[in-house]
Amino acid sequence: MSEQVSEGRRTPRLIRIGFIAAAAICLTQPAWAQQNGDTGPVIYATEAPGVVRIHAVGVTEDGSMGGEDGTGFVISRSGYVLTASHVIPDDAKYKTLILGGTLGPATADAKPSRLELVKRSDSYDVALLRFVTPPPALTVLPLRRSPAKVGELLFVLGYPLGLPDAHFLDGRVGSVAKDAITTNALVDKGNSGGPVVDARGCVIGIVYGAITSREGQPVNGIKFAVPVLSISGILPPDVSTTGVQEHAQASDIIHVSDALSRTQTDHDLLNDTVKSYHDVIPARDGFVIEAIEGVGRESLNPPSLQFPTPVISPDKKSMSFDYSLLSGPIFDQRRGWIDMIVGTRQRRVAAAPTSALAGCE
Repeated sequence: MSEQVSEGRRTPRLIRIGFIAAAAICLTQPAWAQQNGDTGPVIYATEAPGVVRIHAVGVTEDGSMGGEDGTGFVISRSGYVLTASHVIPDDAKYKTLILGGTLGPATADAKPSRLELVKRSDSYDVALLRFVTPPPALTVLPLRRSPAKVGELLFVLGYPLGLPDAHFLDGRVGSVAKDAITTNALVDKGNSGGPVVDARGCVIGIVYGAITSREGQPVNGIKFAVPVLSISGILPPDVSTTGVQEHAQASDIIHVSDALSRTQTDHDLLNDTVKSYHDVIPARDGFVIEAIEGVGRESLNPPSLQFPTPVISPDKKSMSFDYSLLSGPIFDQRRGWIDMIVGTRQRRVAAAPTSALAGCE
């Protein structure tokens, strides 16, 4: 019998997963996902700013380098970050460690901050890092003080494949042991070190690996996280899984990315077809839109597309887009399309749902 484990530990057939370059895919939280009882959009909007895209490089005496990319998350306003130990090169083998961390849901254009290694536990595949100069107003993810339960809903935040945008995965707790939680959440390369949170946004584990094959056959749905209750010895003084600790705030200000995407497939027999559109994207539940922080645009719509300017409504509860798309005649079926990513700053105007981020007992 043989098992092959990716991003794992304590297994002879260990395969570390390195960085894979890939095109950026922006994860958004569309308004229609905000259904009753679904805490996912609230958790993502509140906690993704505290998730860290980590790039770690070790430099040897002869100048050669080895590195890894992964995920971490902030656990203290003083700048401490947890990640997987295998994301950080073995400091005994390298003359210099260069650690960078970039915060947030979208990191492609953000400036990375320097991190330093504080301590690590290879037996649990966990490392404690710290921002050399902590960024202001850090978002802290709280650690749960009770064990995970088999069958409970969980979410994973991270940067699979080294993508620059924080992805949000869901799953269930499959089993719980002292040193491992299994889950069916579809974590991938780059998720190592990312937080596994419950339905209230409380961290119950840290991603470290997956069984990818057994006896030569592919295996799906067996992913691993180390329980936070097992790593009390590596936590800094201001963070605890047994007493009062800093909790994530149901932030009054959140930074949100939304997508506007449309393809026009209407075609006249001989002539170009132009159609006008009016699209509206609402603010998150309980928030208003204070400002447009950034707009990403992409289109091959001929001949040249005038991208719409997002217009915030007078009550600030939505933003609207007015634009036209052009498609070619039916014999060439040239399609008009538009893709935009709009970043907004939103302010809370209603109480946070009690079902999310209510406490981490």
